[in-house]
Amino acid sequence: MSNEIIEKVKRGLKGIEIGYFHTGQDFEEEAYYEYFGDPDKETRRYAIATFTIYLGNWSTLCSFPFLYRASYLEEFIKAFIKHHEKIEVDFPTMYEYIILFLNKIEENSKEYTRSTFDIDQELYKQLEREILVPKREYLYKHTEIKYFLREIRVEPFFLNDFFDEE
Repeated sequence: MSNEIIEKVKRGLKGIEIGYFHTGQDFEEEAYYEYFGDPDKETRRYAIATFTIYLGNWSTLCSFPFLYRASYLEEFIKAFIKHHEKIEVDFPTMYEYIILFLNKIEENSKEYTRSTFDIDQELYKQLEREILVPKREYLYKHTEIKYFLREIRVEPFFLNDFFDEE
């Protein structure tokens, strides 16, 4: 099943190297959050990438993957809370981006069709208490997108790749 998850996510990643979080990546239906604690690091990498990208798409107003699926978002958040320490160690850039996007979406919720946190308020309070407030320093890191792309094993796109160097 791990290889299946990885392949599903890889198919959905096509184009992210060009437009980053503005490309509206979509992934095949799957309970990716169930793999946040998978023993296989590659499976975890790609499962967590879906959450990061969904939040990134939402924060850029490119797409709203959880708009009518609050329970799906709640499952991702529960898995993130449960496994956040391991995610922080294994995938520090994705962890940073998740923290950044969750904060940005909530702070700018008036600009969005619907607030991300139209979810169970106890769950939101737990997320805030256990992760968002203690890890607030992540909002100021500003790790370059190329490190995110490396972490999800995607080659960056550069215009000069199309031009011959003389």
